[in-house]
Amino acid sequence: MRKLTTTFAVLAAALLTAPGAASAQTKLTVGMPTTPPNIVHMPALVAIDLGIYKKYGLEVEVLALEGGVKTFRALVSGNVDVAMAPGAVAIVGRGKGTSTKIILSNLPKFEASMVVRENVKDMADLKGKRIGIQQPGGFADILSKNVLRHAKISPKDVNFVSIATEDVPALVADQVDTAILHIEQEMLAKSKVPGLHAVARMWELAPKQLYNVMAVTEKTIADKPDALKAFVKANIEATRALYSDKAKVLPILVERTGYPKDIVEQSYDFMVKECMWDANTGLGKDRVDFTANLMTKVGNIPKGKTPSYADTVDASFAEAAIKELGEWKGDVCKTPVM
Repeated sequence: MRKLTTTFAVLAAALLTAPGAASAQTKLTVGMPTTPPNIVHMPALVAIDLGIYKKYGLEVEVLALEGGVKTFRALVSGNVDVAMAPGAVAIVGRGKGTSTKIILSNLPKFEASMVVRENVKDMADLKGKRIGIQQPGGFADILSKNVLRHAKISPKDVNFVSIATEDVPALVADQVDTAILHIEQEMLAKSKVPGLHAVARMWELAPKQLYNVMAVTEKTIADKPDALKAFVKANIEATRALYSDKAKVLPILVERTGYPKDIVEQSYDFMVKECMWDANTGLGKDRVDFTANLMTKVGNIPKGKTPSYADTVDASFAEAAIKELGEWKGDVCKTPVM
């Protein structure tokens, strides 16, 4: 990913008369984990470009950082108001004593896939292959090892190859046999090498694991409750627009991601079919508890320190938003509120 910091500012009038709007101009800074953004991370940017934050009197500044761990660290250090961060990172942080809460999850499903070359027909064929990762302990390394566990293949029986952050070229150039890709990356790679295919979908291998959340500090909850309520409501509206108004959101996805229109449209259609976004709150207790217990099991949270759902989540903003907006009952992706 390009190491850039992109700021998007939306200015609104000091006072708005729209129902539920913040009573005065309010600013929130949001940490985005990638730049350019992946399609899955787009609800916040859709809310900017469709003027939904503006409708609620919010000025939103989006700061693109280098990964979800860094967005969460920026949150804890007070450099952003809201962190778009991995659910596991937010839960581990809470288990280790950070004063943070999850307030929304537009992206509860684990949107990533292991894409492989033609010489890998199924997961059993991964033995002896070149597994593309960025660095040991990184996103691709962790997810690749998860796939290997499901295939019952020891990491000792494959060859891990460190590649550049942008992993599509390495896969296309036959430098590796596998890469962990987001959907639009997969579609782009397949357009260059048609034989490439997904051998594992993370949301199918780990259907209960929480992927990405909006996290805030307890101080921000105390200091800016009206702004957070408006922020959550706007993000839910933007997520619903992704499902209900393709004509409006598709140009935004193309502009923001920088991918060709045909690749974006293929990716978007696939993600809608897979119900990749949650159009309500994404704060299901089962998913949060599963992830907390998993992080304890693998040693990321000390035994006896596993945070409860109530410790981890402040659902009040999402509940208030759903009360005003109603539960999503669109033609696709009918998900429960909680």
